[in-house]
Amino acid sequence: MKKLIFPLVIMVILSCLVRAQEVKVNVEDFLETEILSFKYSSELVSNEVFKVGFELMNSGSLDYRARVRLNIMDDTDLYYTGWSEEVPLWPGQSEYFELYWYPVNITGNLTGKIRIYHANEIKEIEPFKFEIKGITTPKKDIQITGLRTYEDRVEVSIRSNLELKDIIIIPSDYPYGWIFEQSKIDSIDENQEKRVELKYEPTIWKPTEVVIHVFTEDGEQYTSKSFLMEREELFATVISYFIKIFKTLSFFSLF
Repeated sequence: MKKLIFPLVIMVILSCLVRAQEVKVNVEDFLETEILSFKYSSELVSNEVFKVGFELMNSGSLDYRARVRLNIMDDTDLYYTGWSEEVPLWPGQSEYFELYWYPVNITGNLTGKIRIYHANEIKEIEPFKFEIKGITTPKKDIQITGLRTYEDRVEVSIRSNLELKDIIIIPSDYPYGWIFEQSKIDSIDENQEKRVELKYEPTIWKPTEVVIHVFTEDGEQYTSKSFLMEREELFATVISYFIKIFKTLSFFSLF
């Protein structure tokens, strides 16, 4: 009897091993985005810039590109729509987003709404309230001297009478449905002219009016100017790209 049991035990063990080898672990990809921190200006007074910032983490298993949209409104009107740049996020990676708005001649209670566009999906953050008290009266030592329009970006030229730090450049009043990014530069010297790029994606291209706002993060300086966006001729666009490539190569040659 013992002679029969031993072979049976061996057969059962071998059978289990064969089945174990056939088991496959199937982990499905999943899309997940997490807000790690969230800050905004809950109450604005004279000469104060509205700023919202938050850290976004890709807590899923898929990599994707993400951008953020900010809407500011009251019960009846939409005052502003702002877009961040689009950035890649790999699983486990986080990125900090900041969006700005300069309220001009606006007071009262407003609502901010944020949408995160990622992997062809939309994630909404709970709307938040804030209040503006007092009309802003800024200084105007900074000027917008020009705007050139290319296929996927505009080039804004700014000049300052003073040395200034933390300058924000944002567009507004462009067609609904367009994506138009903000930009920020660390500083500008006295009597220096700088060119700043703002990327945009139109739904269907057409020449259109856009208002460019330039202000310092502390709210002390502000100016705005309206432009008609008309694309540069092909030759000017090609020259612009060659200049960008040359500047990039010159930068890397320093290292």
